[in-house]
Amino acid sequence: MNTAQIASAARILIVFFGGIAVNRGLATQEQVDLLSDVTMLTAIVGGIAALVAAVYGVWMRRPAGIVASAAKLPEVSEIKTTPALADAVPNGKVQSAR
Repeated sequence: MNTAQIASAARILIVFFGGIAVNRGLATQEQVDLLSDVTMLTAIVGGIAALVAAVYGVWMRRPAGIVASAAKLPEVSEIKTTPALADAVPNGKVQSAR
């Protein structure tokens, strides 16, 4: 899916759930209109994408993520590491040094 398709799907979901919220008195029509505005929706989707990219980057840069990435390389045949890190990476190439 490209950005336009994601924004379109998000806009449809906001209008759908916004209609339910307005019907139940949880939101006003103006609030739903503001959230489904193209400019606001683009900012929200962009912010969420940046947040997901940041969280993924931090997650992959943890020690187990780095070792797992290295173990996926075809030129790497074996990785010796601490027992705790070897247990955290489910790959046959990663072994405890002890």
